[in-house]
Amino acid sequence: MKNKIVHRMVLIGALVVLLFLAIFSIKHFFGSRGENTFNEVNSKPSAVNVKVVSTAKILSTGDLLMHLPVITSSYDANQKTYNFEKIFTHLSTYTSKSDYSVINMEGTLAESGFSGYPAFKCPDNLIDSAKAAGFNMFLTANNHANDGGPNGFKRTAEVLRSKNVDFIGTRINENDKKYIVKDINGIKVGMVNYTYGTINDSGVSSVNGIPTGVHNSKLLNVFDYNKLDAFYAEQQKIIEEMKKFGAEKIIYFIHWGDEYQLKENKLQQGIARKLSDLGVDVIVGGHPHVVQPMDTIHSDISGKDTICIYSVGNAISNQRKERMNLKTGHTEDGVLFLVSFTKYSDGNVLTSGVDVIPTWVNLYTEKNEKNVYQIVPLDKNRDWASSFGLSATPNGVKQANASYERTMNLLSRGLKKSQGVISEALSNVYPEIYKK
Repeated sequence: MKNKIVHRMVLIGALVVLLFLAIFSIKHFFGSRGENTFNEVNSKPSAVNVKVVSTAKILSTGDLLMHLPVITSSYDANQKTYNFEKIFTHLSTYTSKSDYSVINMEGTLAESGFSGYPAFKCPDNLIDSAKAAGFNMFLTANNHANDGGPNGFKRTAEVLRSKNVDFIGTRINENDKKYIVKDINGIKVGMVNYTYGTINDSGVSSVNGIPTGVHNSKLLNVFDYNKLDAFYAEQQKIIEEMKKFGAEKIIYFIHWGDEYQLKENKLQQGIARKLSDLGVDVIVGGHPHVVQPMDTIHSDISGKDTICIYSVGNAISNQRKERMNLKTGHTEDGVLFLVSFTKYSDGNVLTSGVDVIPTWVNLYTEKNEKNVYQIVPLDKNRDWASSFGLSATPNGVKQANASYERTMNLLSRGLKKSQGVISEALSNVYPEIYKK
């Protein structure tokens, strides 16, 4: 009997020990999991704690298409020089509200022998006036980049560098990068500029049918519609390289499409889709000399929602409705295209805004019978007659209103879509900052 009691006590003791060990193991297991989970959550900023660190606002606009009447109207007989300041009179208000402003320089710079179409050669003073108006970067890859011949091509890049402005699309040296990664308010933005053209089997490019030459072909960013696979492969390498240099957002400025067409063509749509697949955030198109629609392109490959405006139209030109015998004045129209990127305290950078302000090329005559060409921002928050002097132009306000309607009829739908996509993305990622 005594042995049975001892046996039972040993058995009970063993069970107690096993139970204690089991309880300890379970407590330790779940306790350590809970501790690790807590630390993991707190090691990453939650949406509640994320703050806006900085925002980069970038403005871009269309072609400086310097026809000869525009050049001659800017000649100052007293100073015996050219002054283009009046063209940009009304733009400083808008460039000053942006952190970086971009404009397309159509053609080349020259010391003399100035001309307009078909070979655009303009005085250097144009750059000074645009820079004074707040433009930071000039796009130089376009179908008129070769208008000054090999010497004009080289000189244009050298003048731009001497004036301490950024430019992309052409280069001075073969080893210079085909892009720029710019720190704008603490946000690194990669920017690229290409123009359509042709590239032969030897790699020599032509724009407007004029061969660039073996050397200069290496200094101009050109793509060939018939060799797009090579273009895409090159862009993939460029995008990867820009990211290595810290690019957090990427903008492509492309000279493409059909002149005077109010809708993008299928080639433009296809290129835009492919660039979205490659991870481009924003596409700004030019060349048609009229405004073309906006769209937001979603890529399942890159996960990007790419904002694309197919053409920002003319910034300045002599392409008047009455002088071109056109039924509409679309060649007088352009746009200030604005996009914002925001960086957050968790390191994320998102596209946070997009907007447009239509522009119109106003042409009026001063008392001395001298013509004045001006870019007028059609900002609905301002009185156009008093703010922009449209009373000096016959039916100035009426013409400006017609221009505004033309442009917004083309852009409103795409703009609304883009703004909706951006708003939805922001509220999904940071609901505490952007409440629906």
